[in-house]
Amino acid sequence: MNNLLKARILALALMCAASSAFAQTTASQTYKVIVPESIYVGSPTAAELTHDKSSNNQVFPDQTWVVRGNSTKGVNVNFAVASPFTHTVDSSFKVDTQLDLSVGSKQGPATWTVSKATDKTNHSGSDLDASVSAVSNGVGRANMILKVTFLSPEWGTYAAGDYTTTVVGTVAVNN
Repeated sequence: MNNLLKARILALALMCAASSAFAQTTASQTYKVIVPESIYVGSPTAAELTHDKSSNNQVFPDQTWVVRGNSTKGVNVNFAVASPFTHTVDSSFKVDTQLDLSVGSKQGPATWTVSKATDKTNHSGSDLDASVSAVSNGVGRANMILKVTFLSPEWGTYAAGDYTTTVVGTVAVNN
């Protein structure tokens, strides 16, 4: 290799090194995710059973309600009926309703506690509603297990037909 070519290569290498040293800059970009506060209660589909023609209480299969809240304050959830089971054609026939609540599986750091595990209507005593409740102490999700019972009086003392009641689930952020 001749000296002229060597000199040109050396000059080119020096220029690249010098321009690299003076042209270096840095930049940064911040990324931010805004997570809005969110609470939710989700109900299962309608449940139905056929009475077994005994004087035994008629217990529906356990129903799983999904409750979640991402507030660090936690949430409280209430499950309530506003009336006993009521005949769909002749509303003078009523059968008391019982609710029982427990905590199923859970996710997240929150602790879930049932604050009122059981309640029932007493239509003859003018207590037409019933409610059960639970509370969490932080961020989390839980499957709440709700058992609904048709409190059967003696078989044959109430009209044949369909009896319904509606459970309403309500969730709110703790104060």
